[in-house]
Amino acid sequence: MSALQGSAGNAAVARMLRPARPSTVPVPVQRLRSDDEEESDDEGQPAQQPQQQAPAPNPNQVRAGITTLVDNPPMVNYGARRQGRAHGEFWMRFARSKQGEEAEETLSETSALLFDSMKGAQEQAREEDPEHTAEDSNNREVQGMLINGRLVFASNYNSSIDTLVERGRHEVGAEPTFGELLEFEQSDAALTRGLREHEAENVRAKLASFRRKNRAIVTGQRGEGEQQRGPDATAMALRAKMDSPVIVVDVEDPDLHGMLTDEEHEGRVFLLRFAALDPRAKKTGKNKGQQTQEGSVHAEQKLLLALRRAGIRPRRDVRGPISVMGKYRPCMGCAAALMYYRERLDFTNLTFDENYGHYFQGSVDSLYEHQRHVMDAHYLEYIRQMVAEDITSTPAMAHEAAPQGAVHRRGGPSLRVPGAYASRQADVTPPTSDAEFDEDDTYRRITRPLTDTWTTETASAGIGKGSATHTIPRRRHERLTPEQQTELRELWNGRPGEPPTNASRRQAIELADRYNARDQMTFEYLAKVVALHPDRFNGYVARFRDRGHWKHVPTRSKKVETGPKNRKKGAVEKQFTKGGELDQEGMDTIRAVIESLGDDAWCRDWRRADDGRSTGELNATKAPDALLRTLAELRRDHHYSVPSLSKYLHTGANGDKLRKAIQRKGEKLLARREQSETPMRTEDIEMEDAAPIKTEEAEGAEDFEMDDEPWSVPAGFAGGSSSSMTLPHRPGPSIGIGEAGSSSGTSYRDRPREIGGYTLHVDPRTGQATYIDEDTGYEYVHVDGRMVRIDRGEDEDVEMGGSRGRR
Repeated sequence: MSALQGSAGNAAVARMLRPARPSTVPVPVQRLRSDDEEESDDEGQPAQQPQQQAPAPNPNQVRAGITTLVDNPPMVNYGARRQGRAHGEFWMRFARSKQGEEAEETLSETSALLFDSMKGAQEQAREEDPEHTAEDSNNREVQGMLINGRLVFASNYNSSIDTLVERGRHEVGAEPTFGELLEFEQSDAALTRGLREHEAENVRAKLASFRRKNRAIVTGQRGEGEQQRGPDATAMALRAKMDSPVIVVDVEDPDLHGMLTDEEHEGRVFLLRFAALDPRAKKTGKNKGQQTQEGSVHAEQKLLLALRRAGIRPRRDVRGPISVMGKYRPCMGCAAALMYYRERLDFTNLTFDENYGHYFQGSVDSLYEHQRHVMDAHYLEYIRQMVAEDITSTPAMAHEAAPQGAVHRRGGPSLRVPGAYASRQADVTPPTSDAEFDEDDTYRRITRPLTDTWTTETASAGIGKGSATHTIPRRRHERLTPEQQTELRELWNGRPGEPPTNASRRQAIELADRYNARDQMTFEYLAKVVALHPDRFNGYVARFRDRGHWKHVPTRSKKVETGPKNRKKGAVEKQFTKGGELDQEGMDTIRAVIESLGDDAWCRDWRRADDGRSTGELNATKAPDALLRTLAELRRDHHYSVPSLSKYLHTGANGDKLRKAIQRKGEKLLARREQSETPMRTEDIEMEDAAPIKTEEAEGAEDFEMDDEPWSVPAGFAGGSSSSMTLPHRPGPSIGIGEAGSSSGTSYRDRPREIGGYTLHVDPRTGQATYIDEDTGYEYVHVDGRMVRIDRGEDEDVEMGGSRGRR
């Protein structure tokens, strides 16, 4: 009987009939009591002793268990994990009749139309104000919920809803209705961007069909059970109050319960926001006041969160069917959450697409953050069943018919196919129905012709073959054009006679961030363009991503800023300063290095320890060289305490072994790397006229970090000498620019230091090093550990970064 029910697609009944099987974590057998069940009135009866059972796993253990399940066979990666993980084979689902699922069909199609409208509104907003309109490329889906005769729609990002409603107000001059919002459409170029030809034709055909059906609904001809079609609760909700404006509501709104349950709001359309995802000003840190990036969650989870936060009790507050459907089929994590609400939280009337799609880690992570009550042994068991007892689903093209050999599964024809044929779009399986209109604009329901039969010989290219590893391959076309290289180089290094400004370098960092995130260009490649060490350039961009642009404000007076005084005595190198605790930035840096090392055995053991899948200490001396070098750099630059580093790396509580590993190996590796910089080319050195100077001290210069990397000038610069010459490490305090070559006793073994906040310039004839302040444009020399400003006279005004100053 279990096998019979499984072949018919009735997974819930099959699970009930199936004998118990051991799972990753034992599932508690006690059923949770719902809000509607009263406590027992049998007072005085002896309490039954609970059966002995394993302790329930906590959310951290559940998440670790899920990771173990999805990171191992039979699951594989697709698109280097940009398209998640799925099985090596898929159930390909073909167009089918959705008789009996009319409300779900219309809910899915309306969600697809709303998604297209959101994209269209964003496209128009970018055309009118490209500088201040956020990119909407990451918004992937819209999901709708039918509940109590009203409709609630959610997207990944709040800004998608905000932009659409704002554009609607602009167009109609009032609060827009849902029908007015659906009038926004993407251009064909935007709709088909990045799609293959057959994919573009498929999406065009489906949207056209959905619009014809929606037209039949809004003209009052579709939804009541006409033309041998069953009653459609979604269509009737759309028709009920078409002239009423949409209601934008937040999941935290105290009136949300009434909006979802009372009779007054029947027939209304709601657009759901989650204010916790909005950008907000940072309250602490160097970049206090700067806006954070907008957050996102999968759209189904916003809808479930609305039920949770509104306090919806399924038996008392839900009348009739409740359905969640969208443009796409739910991912594995969201499908398990929907199943949890239906089977564990008593939303027994909840329907959704059980033919789930790929697994995405972000789905489980957002559940862990916002709906941790779901993360228990039952949720883990649902994921286990999806991984071990079923396979992922994918849609066929809308015009393709099922071939011989297809089986009837979960309501329609399905065929098991290799992953290489799976669709790159996780759309809901299309229906076979369509709509057409005669000359009198009368709607007629028709069956859409399926013009082709799917075969492996004629099948279009799909998602590709999955792989067990997820190393992102380097794509050959990801290179800057010559114009882009020139732009990036000049923004960072300046032009002849025009040194870079703080604003130009900020712009260069923004460009590098975009090239890396959007086009997957590596920092090794980008750093060569600006002639900078890759690790340093990566550090600039990483800090920008974490904190935004930072400000360097030099002290312009001789007053020393108030700060703690160092009262320690003795040689600096012998003084001990207690380090600070490892912060989130340091953790992110360490994790990034570990992730970059791929399948290294030590890193694999660390991941297991960090996920709680193993205990015990890791051997610090066997840590990879790249990690030890990074730890040495973090210790030097950020002064993190070794115990805090060791605790994070699971190498012991006191960190003694890690301290020895850093000192004996990491610091040497760091010094070796910093001594391997490529010599500067002749064209990278800017020519300057020599002139005598008088000095003025610049306060605060000792706060800048300095590099000791070797640097040499190409042959031919020092009086025609054919041998390369090294520039002075530190000129004597009495040396002017025109006297750098005099007999001052200065050593020529070291190059000038590069100092943060300043651009280094070297006179090729004299070897004299000067520094241009990136904020003010003032010129300095480095004398005995201090920056001394060059005074060239009072008559020359210089304009730097939009502000005028004298030098």
